[in-house]
Amino acid sequence: MPATPPTPPARPARGRDYRKSSIIAVPFAIATIATIVSLLPGRGVESGSTVSHSPFPYSAPHGPDRMRTEETAEAPPKSDGLTIDPNKDPAGHQDEVKRVTINAMLGLARDFLKAGQPDRATESTMKAMYLDPKNPDAYHVMGDIMMQRRRFAQARDYYESEIDRDPMRADAYFSHATASEALGDLESALGGMRSFLHVVPDKDPFRLKVAQARSAIWEWESKLGRGPWGPTRGIPPGFTEAELRRDGKGVAVKMPIPGTQDKNGVQQYEIKHADRIEMYKKP
Repeated sequence: MPATPPTPPARPARGRDYRKSSIIAVPFAIATIATIVSLLPGRGVESGSTVSHSPFPYSAPHGPDRMRTEETAEAPPKSDGLTIDPNKDPAGHQDEVKRVTINAMLGLARDFLKAGQPDRATESTMKAMYLDPKNPDAYHVMGDIMMQRRRFAQARDYYESEIDRDPMRADAYFSHATASEALGDLESALGGMRSFLHVVPDKDPFRLKVAQARSAIWEWESKLGRGPWGPTRGIPPGFTEAELRRDGKGVAVKMPIPGTQDKNGVQQYEIKHADRIEMYKKP
């Protein structure tokens, strides 16, 4: 009878295999430890370079103006709540949006003025002034609003504030002179209109506004007794001040009426108006 082969020992029950989990967990553990170490002060790898790159990431990286050393870097400007910080808006998008918004508000205010709605124009202009208190355009529009309301002293104050913010704004001097005339201050009006002629870029004498300025200076000088008509204050012989008033009817001609001559040889006359013609092509 053949011998019975020995019975193999019983295999112990297999437990859970943790090798695959360990293979996956170890790299994550190493990465986590490395991150923590790099965040500790003085533990990470630090660059010895003192060069600070330009805050404008989309500009060309070449040239000395694209890099600054830490020693010569300028401190960012302090924000007053209305000024755009270029370090926070390197592409200038916020500044552009702000500019477009202000221009739209002032354009809307001018439209309201043309429609005879100064209250709504004021509301729109005040919003623009809040966004940029230094914008001279807003002060000019506010001066125009006061002129429409016939508040000439306040209008002149706004034009002066505009000039303070930009002394080269010719239209501000023109409007200042107009407001001064309305107040009866002809000396200030003369100064404002002469300043307009001094700073206006286009001094073409056939430009309408330049011709108006020269005419106004002649008229105001005459009213002050310093013009070519001397003590008549701009009223030539044979005319009255009422006859020379501006009525918008064109060029007036004094025509004698035949058969009306009196014993002193004086004839009666009538004022005839010629058709209005366009003399100045440029505003």
